[in-house]
Amino acid sequence: MHDALATLRSERKRTNSAWTGRILDAIDRYLDARPAAIDPSHLAGVLAQAVRWPGCPRALDLSDDRATPYRRIPLSDVRNCDYEALLILWPPGHATPIHDHAGLWGIELALDGTLEVESFALSFRGALRLDSHGKSILGIGNHASFAEADHAHRCRNLSSARPALSLHVYGGGLDTYRSYHQQRPGEWIDAIRQARREPALI
Repeated sequence: MHDALATLRSERKRTNSAWTGRILDAIDRYLDARPAAIDPSHLAGVLAQAVRWPGCPRALDLSDDRATPYRRIPLSDVRNCDYEALLILWPPGHATPIHDHAGLWGIELALDGTLEVESFALSFRGALRLDSHGKSILGIGNHASFAEADHAHRCRNLSSARPALSLHVYGGGLDTYRSYHQQRPGEWIDAIRQARREPALI
């Protein structure tokens, strides 16, 4: 029984590695073909088929029987390419603070579970201001994208019982970002945060 389980895990890791390679190849081909005009929405559409590719990870592949932690798992090495690709594992009910992406373009693609993404427009003229642009619901294969430097959003796993998993691609290494917190109606403050990454797993 132990040998069979070890074989199954080894095969899953090999298949997941092939899936990761296919993701990175697709991003590289897209960026090589469009060096000056990146359309994150179009790239997200290209990658949306990845949910059907063999080896596409699921949330339970990256969590254990204990409480699922929030995890950011790199798929690419930002030192060797012009973008960052990573998986984010969302614990049940987990929500991020409102945050930006340091002016980078980006995409988010749901691989497992359902995410809610609320988008905001930022204004720094006078007092800091955030205006909600509405919410999107991302089921498996659905995506959101952004290209504006004044974009911020908040993401939430809509399930209170199951983890979710998403693929994120940014137009550079996301090392720091700003989070935004409302002090009182119409009054916001921001703080610079360090983006944490863990060692690549897949």
